[in-house]
Amino acid sequence: MPYSYAISAMSKPQIAIRLSPSLLQELNNYVELTGTSKTDVVVSAIAQYLGCVDNVPLNQRVGELEKRLRELETKLNII
Repeated sequence: MPYSYAISAMSKPQIAIRLSPSLLQELNNYVELTGTSKTDVVVSAIAQYLGCVDNVPLNQRVGELEKRLRELETKLNII
């Protein structure tokens, strides 16, 4: 008997990845520093890598810009 899957319009497919312990630690440090989720970081990184950043939600893109601005401000205060 064939299986049928009901997928709502709001559901998103999931994937699983394997990371080295050091890369996982970098990811954990990043999400703690920025207050974003691991999912948002991975989705953004994949979108940037594939050249389809327009598929990243606006609030996530704004959050990344805010993070970059904070980094620049920190660097300018050091100089």
